[in-house]
Amino acid sequence: MGKNIKKRYPKYLKEFECIGGKCEDSCCVGWDIDIDKTTFKKYYKVEDKEMKRMFQKNVHNNENYSNVDVDYGKVKLKSGKRCPFLDEENYCVIYSKLGEEYLSNVCTSFPRIVNKVDGYYEMSLDVSCPEAARILLLKEEGIEFQESEETLDKHIVSSDIDTKSKKFNNSPVKYFKEIRDLSIKIIKNRKFDLSQRLYILGEFLNTLEQELKQNYKNVPRFIKEYEINSIKNTYKKNQSSYIVQMDFFKKMLDLLNVFKSVDSIAFKEDTKEIIAGFKFAQGESKVTDPELYIKAFEDYTKNYINNNSYIFENYLVNFMYNNMFPFSETESIFDGYIMLLIRYSFIRFYLVGKYLNNEQESKENIVRFIQAFSKIIGHHKTYLVDLLNYMKENKLDNIEFAKTLLPKLE
Repeated sequence: MGKNIKKRYPKYLKEFECIGGKCEDSCCVGWDIDIDKTTFKKYYKVEDKEMKRMFQKNVHNNENYSNVDVDYGKVKLKSGKRCPFLDEENYCVIYSKLGEEYLSNVCTSFPRIVNKVDGYYEMSLDVSCPEAARILLLKEEGIEFQESEETLDKHIVSSDIDTKSKKFNNSPVKYFKEIRDLSIKIIKNRKFDLSQRLYILGEFLNTLEQELKQNYKNVPRFIKEYEINSIKNTYKKNQSSYIVQMDFFKKMLDLLNVFKSVDSIAFKEDTKEIIAGFKFAQGESKVTDPELYIKAFEDYTKNYINNNSYIFENYLVNFMYNNMFPFSETESIFDGYIMLLIRYSFIRFYLVGKYLNNEQESKENIVRFIQAFSKIIGHHKTYLVDLLNYMKENKLDNIEFAKTLLPKLE
């Protein structure tokens, strides 16, 4: 029996239902699969002889587990990182033969994300699931939230914050809810185009970080009175910014080392497409043909990002909600902002390169790539940490560099 809890969640949540074997990018392929202690012990008590043999062969202890409710055990994956409990039609034999109660906490929960904030369980979906991505990214009206009291069954709490705790008395985390609420409000403000909204968000968080250092107790008032309907420091169209972006993301691509460190065949094909589209020469550290890049970025932004901005807005809002923005990286709120901007800009970089290569685009293709990107980049064990370290080492974690990623189109 689950327990009764206070729940906060986006309205799209109740539309989701796993499509199992029909899924084109199964969460049971390509990832490590963790087993919690309770489920692990249940596996060795099953009476079904065939299933018992499968468990003995494929499930083992994890000596380096971090949490008994998450990764006490691990599944020994087959080639291609495929779960051995998937049948030929990509359906889970544990589910079909023993029932949902025999699924681990991880398998039951995904793609649901659960965080706990001041006693409320905040639930949402991870966009790295194809079905979740379709549901939440294609909401033209945007993402709205609601609250209720409901029963909560098997789950994993990713983050648990009590903003009223004494340990946050001198920390920006004390104002987490106020900061995130206004940040999401800025990104949802369709009075401005998406680049302008991201620019306003950066200005807000950059100024807020100074306020936190100089006048900590005034922060609630500062947030309440912050004007989000105007751009304080106008930024002008600067075509050279595209070249800076290209050089930067070429380095980021090299750092990711797709063809050696990424298992996804689809993402490798995406990467081949952008290399061909941008005409990256092998071994070149600098990009070539500036006019090609400038025209491609401007055309793609005008024809696809601006016309489908709600898709990208929904991606950003959903990320901010389920990743505890702006504390998604560290306790520095600007770290959270710069890495959010990098994610969005990296997605745009890939989409533009793919468009250059195949000269066609659709909403479905945009959603598919955002899902694939989120699965590969969002769940990579080291890449985002390495990327943030690179930003800091090269002094790129600042508002001036952020502006180069957001050239205004007139």
